Amino acid sequence: MIVEPVLPTVVSAGTTEMPYLSDLNMLVNVGGRERTADDFTVLCTEAGFKLGAISPLPQPNVFHVIEATPA
Repeated sequence: MIVEPVLPTVVSAGTTEMPYLSDLNMLVNVGGRERTADDFTVLCTEAGFKLGAISPLPQPNVFHVIEATPA
């Protein structure tokens, strides 16, 4: 189980800037970044896991529960 924000693949009009500011903050301060669902698929696959469901937590939370199992 991974609990992280999941960025949309395409940014739609009206999207708040907070997830992207968080991404910039992580990149500058700790060398990390926020990821899209496709990014998590690649990350899990490279680590030997199969990505399962990605479920958003209730609003106003920005986090998702990402299920991954050994491949």
